Amino acid sequence: MLAFGRPNISSPSKRRILVVFDGGNAPGYSSVAVALTEEGTRRDYEVWAASEGFRSLTRDATSEPAFERLILGRKERYALLAQGIPARSMGRRVLDAGSDFRSERYLGFLDPDRRREAAATIAALGFTHLVCVGGNGTFEGEKALLADLPTKIPAGFVNVSIDDDLGGDRAIGFLSGVEAGATVVRGLLEDAYTHKRIYIVETMGNRSGRHALHCAVAARAHLVVLPFFELPPPVLQEIAEKLAQVDYAVVVVAEGWESDRRRSEPGLSASALLLRRLAEVGLVDSPRKRVIAEPFSRYLRGVRPAFLEVSAAYLKASLLFDAFDAGQTEVMPYVLGANDAGVRTFGSVTRDDRVEAAYLPLLDRLGLPLFRALVRERFAATAPTT
Repeated sequence: MLAFGRPNISSPSKRRILVVFDGGNAPGYSSVAVALTEEGTRRDYEVWAASEGFRSLTRDATSEPAFERLILGRKERYALLAQGIPARSMGRRVLDAGSDFRSERYLGFLDPDRRREAAATIAALGFTHLVCVGGNGTFEGEKALLADLPTKIPAGFVNVSIDDDLGGDRAIGFLSGVEAGATVVRGLLEDAYTHKRIYIVETMGNRSGRHALHCAVAARAHLVVLPFFELPPPVLQEIAEKLAQVDYAVVVVAEGWESDRRRSEPGLSASALLLRRLAEVGLVDSPRKRVIAEPFSRYLRGVRPAFLEVSAAYLKASLLFDAFDAGQTEVMPYVLGANDAGVRTFGSVTRDDRVEAAYLPLLDRLGLPLFRALVRERFAATAPTT
């Protein structure tokens, strides 16, 4: 059986970059991996990936090998494997769903000792550059890790997240997530029309509900309930009465709605709770008027990225390596549009969980005066920022 060595068994490279994927899975992780491999190889970098994200850098690593060399073609892979160097060919994986590398939230990285251990691993294996890929949690983990490195090295971050929770960039994965989520919502709307039903469907959105908002508006759902909405009895009554009058409707509720109150009933979904609240004020599921709660599903975790996201992945990789070649460090490439792209320093990047206020008037298609007034007066200017 072939025993794989650690990265330092290969020929020393002047530029050896480690890519760490962490956080929740999102469409586009593989696209970023391929883009970084192609761009890095073209610029004479030796590209490596941690097999299990931050975990691979610590004693908690469970995967063997803990690190893999990323290359483009099979012939090079076979040559490296023959030398005992773990290698993975990335050339044709640009549209893969999911990730070849475990992209989980490694909670052990909250321990300062584990981060110091990870910093020592990076130094011992001779990595000259570090790039982390993920959402806000991964970004914060990288910043904490850099503080513990004995010798500072150029570092970058690529924003990949369904939540799109970092300001000044559109996360890779957000558009693909909205496309997949809106497809499901739209399908339920057509089913509701056909069978004259009311669907209450739960979608992703833990803090602000940006994903839920865009899925619902794009699919033309009739009502959107965001995580930070507190619905008093008169508003619930208004919603229930209107839903009882219409032939069909789809209500989208974000997974984070009433999360604190639901902790006392483990397993109770946001959609089921909203159905219960509406039933208490008169909207009851019956053979004559079906009112159905669709629970949250992680179906969109495994969808393939949209080509527009693949394009952004390549642009971000190019911008990042340009920054490295220019001597910059601690930078995040951003792409907001074809003519709005560049790099931001870590110090200028902040968390942004807010929903776009301009979309709030689009939350209601039922014509609910009390609901609209509540959103305008209590939530339009106070959408959560953390």
